Amino acid sequence: MVIIDVKEITFNRADTGELLASEVVLENMEGKPTIMAKPLTRGKLQEIYSKATSSNAEERLSADNDIIKFGLDNPKLDDQQVSDLKPTYAAAISTAILSISLGIPQDDVGKEAQKIINKEEAALKKK
Repeated sequence: MVIIDVKEITFNRADTGELLASEVVLENMEGKPTIMAKPLTRGKLQEIYSKATSSNAEERLSADNDIIKFGLDNPKLDDQQVSDLKPTYAAAISTAILSISLGIPQDDVGKEAQKIINKEEAALKKK
């Protein structure tokens, strides 16, 4: 029997308790630039998912921005800059942050998101 090491199943934190950022390649961007990003915890992911599936359009937009706001460590962006991000950059950065948070390849993030969207649409059709 193999016992899992705690370091393998938890995110790394600094002595202060803050999640540590790591360099992440934006696989879906030409030239493959890098960012420094922190993973999102399960609680933060659930909070963002709740906003993303809300019937309130403002909350849905907030969910997209929250991924970047809470995950992107460098470059540092203020709230206005996050709102002003070009769509291709916003999508690539969000995908990279979700990838490290969920522990899946960046290419699979889009597939998983589509599964969730399909599930939500099916639930809405049943109503």
